[in-house]
Amino acid sequence: MKKGIIITIATVVVIALAAAGVFVVASSGLFHKEAKGLILYGNQEQLKGDKDMEAANTEYSYETKVKLVDEELMIIREKDMQEFYAHKMLNQIDDQNQCKLVSKLESGTETPVYYGKEAKTSLNIGGKEQKVTAAGDVIIGSGRMFEDGYLVVSDSLYEELQGTETGMLVLKLNKAADKEISRCQFDQVQLIEIS
Repeated sequence: MKKGIIITIATVVVIALAAAGVFVVASSGLFHKEAKGLILYGNQEQLKGDKDMEAANTEYSYETKVKLVDEELMIIREKDMQEFYAHKMLNQIDDQNQCKLVSKLESGTETPVYYGKEAKTSLNIGGKEQKVTAAGDVIIGSGRMFEDGYLVVSDSLYEELQGTETGMLVLKLNKAADKEISRCQFDQVQLIEIS
């Protein structure tokens, strides 16, 4: 009799724990929408291969070039930043290190705009001092890829500034992008939410 009660109690406890476990897993985001976006950085040949390989699964594609300064600062054209803004790829980092979508962008047409952890009004690029507008801690995606942030510039200033130029390919896939990373050929990669 006692053995039967103990087994029944044990069964009820196991069922309760299983239900609690499902709740914890669900509430911690296991069932959230998977990221379907990738940003791939690399040379033209690498990115062309990645683009061709993913063509059948691609809903959106955008390719451009950016300049990297010491692998820590990205120099990006105004038109590219506007494109990323339109596809809700830009996030503001708040005081609690949480991301929220950027509601508006500063224009980098007249004066370059600097997005980074520190509010800077000038940057040293290639030995030259460049005046900039500090515009807060904004990142592309939801992870910090470039420690010194982003400098948004006009087309003409982009050509003048020194940095290592690299290709940048943004893909929105019709399936979970994290499973595609191992198939791609790239120098750097970033998984992102994109609309």
